[in-house]
Amino acid sequence: MIRRDMLKWGALASALAGAPAAALARAGAGLDVLLLDTRFGEGAAVDMGAARVLTFAGDVTRIWYDHLDRAWRQPGFVVGGITGADALFVLETLAQQQGRKVVARNVLAAVDGIAPVSWVIAPVHPSVLA
Repeated sequence: MIRRDMLKWGALASALAGAPAAALARAGAGLDVLLLDTRFGEGAAVDMGAARVLTFAGDVTRIWYDHLDRAWRQPGFVVGGITGADALFVLETLAQQQGRKVVARNVLAAVDGIAPVSWVIAPVHPSVLA
């Protein structure tokens, strides 16, 4: 892993550990894409700086086909988000197949009986680093 990537996702991992809105406001500029699960509110209204915000309602299939599959075939590309554990499980499985893994994970307070998770997925294999 090169120093630039270590700094990039290391800072994001610590930033996403807190409350959703505050964490996203601090971390957005370092992410290539931010995924927000609308089951936990409309967090996309937060000013995200340079991060591209993609929203979905529990099912990450369209996000995967339209955005992540292509992006994860290229070097680099750090993804963060606040989703349900179900969506994170799918993303984590797909990420492993592309040389990436969840490098930070924090379970947040439950919303309507479902606990959202803030997380960061980053490259971990030398062949996928930028």
